[in-house]
Amino acid sequence: MDDEHTFYQIPHYLDQGRLIMGMPWVEVTPTLAVFGVFAMQAYMLVGLLAASAVFIAMRTIRQGKGDNYLPLVCYWYLPKGVTQRYFRHTPASEQRYWLN
Repeated sequence: MDDEHTFYQIPHYLDQGRLIMGMPWVEVTPTLAVFGVFAMQAYMLVGLLAASAVFIAMRTIRQGKGDNYLPLVCYWYLPKGVTQRYFRHTPASEQRYWLN
């Protein structure tokens, strides 16, 4: 009951992830970041083309895999300093083998 706006939101599927503009956040976030960087430099057309290429690449990479495929790949292959900010409740990937 903390947030009344999302309290009554029911996903279409139980495993449906977060959506931004009707698309999975792992596809939209890098696309908007690429477009934003080029837009700040006043290269709108180049930014639109680069963002489209990033969006198509993300869709191609994720095709046939789950919604959390790219965050899990980032968790396992990026260094601890980068992933610790996003995965706060999980141990670093190099320590997971030694916990049990």
